[in-house]
Amino acid sequence: MSMSENLKTKTFYSLLWSAFDKIGVQFVAFLVGIVTARLLSPRDFGLMGALAIFTILSNALIESGFTAALVRRKYNTDSEYVATFYFNILLSLLIYGILFVSAPIISEYFRMPELCSLSRFLFLAIIINSFGLVQNVILTKELSFKLLTKVNLIAVVVSGVCTILLIVFFGLSYWALAWQQIIMVSLKSLLLWIFSKWRISVRPDFSVIKELFSFSSFLLLTSVVTTVVKYIYNFIIGRFYQVEDLGYYSQAYKYQQIPSSVITATLTSVAYPVLSKLNGDATRQLLYFRKLVRITALLTFPIMIGLMAVAEGFIEVFLSAKWLPIAAYFKLLLIAGIFYPFHTLALNILTVKGFPKWNFGLEMIRNGLVVIMLIFLHNDIMQMLYGFLIATVASLLIDMILVVQKTGYRFFSQLHDVLPYFLVAMLMFGLIKLLSMMPINIYCLFFIQVFAGGLFYFLSLRLLGSKLLDDFFELIRK
Repeated sequence: MSMSENLKTKTFYSLLWSAFDKIGVQFVAFLVGIVTARLLSPRDFGLMGALAIFTILSNALIESGFTAALVRRKYNTDSEYVATFYFNILLSLLIYGILFVSAPIISEYFRMPELCSLSRFLFLAIIINSFGLVQNVILTKELSFKLLTKVNLIAVVVSGVCTILLIVFFGLSYWALAWQQIIMVSLKSLLLWIFSKWRISVRPDFSVIKELFSFSSFLLLTSVVTTVVKYIYNFIIGRFYQVEDLGYYSQAYKYQQIPSSVITATLTSVAYPVLSKLNGDATRQLLYFRKLVRITALLTFPIMIGLMAVAEGFIEVFLSAKWLPIAAYFKLLLIAGIFYPFHTLALNILTVKGFPKWNFGLEMIRNGLVVIMLIFLHNDIMQMLYGFLIATVASLLIDMILVVQKTGYRFFSQLHDVLPYFLVAMLMFGLIKLLSMMPINIYCLFFIQVFAGGLFYFLSLRLLGSKLLDDFFELIRK
């Protein structure tokens, strides 16, 4: 087997395991979410939503952009990994200490007294998570997604089951959701230590920290600003609206994120290491990148547009009628979510090609547009989300222009690669809406719509002779 075929096969299997990981984890999380949404109130999810920004932001600071930097480097020594490990733990302890002291301030800002003790417990996950970051880097660099899949699935299944048991048998509400996070990160870190061969066996070489920072400083700043802007709605809704409103928004965002994050995380987790290996061959690198863009379009458009078509049915069937107020939020977030995987791919190719500053610039533009829209459109939650959608579309257009300049991937070629999948998905949307006129039970209607829509999309691509589908089936046969 040639080097090209070997990389192609390894990429496929890595993509397959990464997809299984993301889909499996999100599927289990979805099932647990269904049960907890039926058992708990919007207020319980609102309390957790208020703390989301602190947990995500802290993990971004601890990771410090080192994952991307270490994966991109051709060689990393054990002493460099040891230094990174110690640095992550020390930083996590420092951040937890700051958050522990700040807990009363957080509670007072959101006017939720429960947050003081809840936050101090939940933020322990930050320290626990830091213990497995190095192993995660090593396994990602080696494309060992099969092992990562096992670790993530075990962690999410066990933590999910424990959460349901804590609610049903011990009567816990939002505390059960906090325990879910603690159990999940604890198991994940423990399993990474058990299954990974890496151990602390040499002295740390802390000189690598400075080198990693020189590459990742822009990535870190980008991650921090992006996280703040991403959860700024939680901050505003939690402060100026009822905690139940934050619960509704948090749930809408959570279920929009499931398909979007599965697609984005699956493709980018494989895209970054594979595109990095092709850094010396710009032609092949661009070909792989274009194929990743087409795969993204193939998956993103039918899933997100299809969910928009069945939004009310999805909510009522899985979450119960008490969550129907999230439908309007859910639809707008789904539209915005269509563009995010493409934005992430653009950031990946720029980082791989050694332009982390442009990565930073694009994220700053995107986040700046979100904040500007929020300044002008903030009278209610729906208006805020319309502003978010406008900012998302505008930032993607800027991404496409910069990708043209840095990779030679022409603007019309980008449109040519994705438009066929969009048009077929829109026809599927029309079919699903026509089926909604059928006077039958909501449960039967929902599953008929999903089946008919998926079948229509697949058969349409087959009839149109989609080369991407042919490649996929050829790889499976091999």
